[in-house]
Amino acid sequence: MLRATKWVMALCLAVLVIPHASGQCLPAACSLTLTLQSDASGMVLGGSGTNSASMSFGSAQAFGGSVPSGVSKTVGATNWKISTPFDVKVTCINLITLLPCTLLMSQSYTLTAQLQSADAVDTWQVGGFTLSSASASTLTASGTYGQATAYTFALTIPFTKAAGVISNGVNFIAIAN
Repeated sequence: MLRATKWVMALCLAVLVIPHASGQCLPAACSLTLTLQSDASGMVLGGSGTNSASMSFGSAQAFGGSVPSGVSKTVGATNWKISTPFDVKVTCINLITLLPCTLLMSQSYTLTAQLQSADAVDTWQVGGFTLSSASASTLTASGTYGQATAYTFALTIPFTKAAGVISNGVNFIAIAN
């Protein structure tokens, strides 16, 4: 019985040391975390550093007025656009050691974005990809864990739209490759 106990203890120690020493972990022991962060050259996000950040452009208008710091406004012939950069960071955390890790089966992730509610008038874009509520757009198929990646959010509003509040959500999903 004592010999069996020693082997069990040695096995448990080996299992605990392997993820810590290699910096990798099994998928069952890992968790992916996606956070949205303010970009140094963009506007300050509400809830920056969390998975539920927000952007408030205030009371913007095509002609005149002002936009928040870090926001660009472009006026075209038939519409106008406001845009700002923001960062997305996806990390992999070992749930046993709480240290960063990578998945044994994956060194990267795929990041998608989808508009929460349909908008038939305005054009919503992230990273140059036009978003819809019908299907997700792939922003990257080879994201690197632990690195903040800059994307630009842009909202294009036609001049034919009546003044009013514009509100929607963008759902981001990171999946290990």
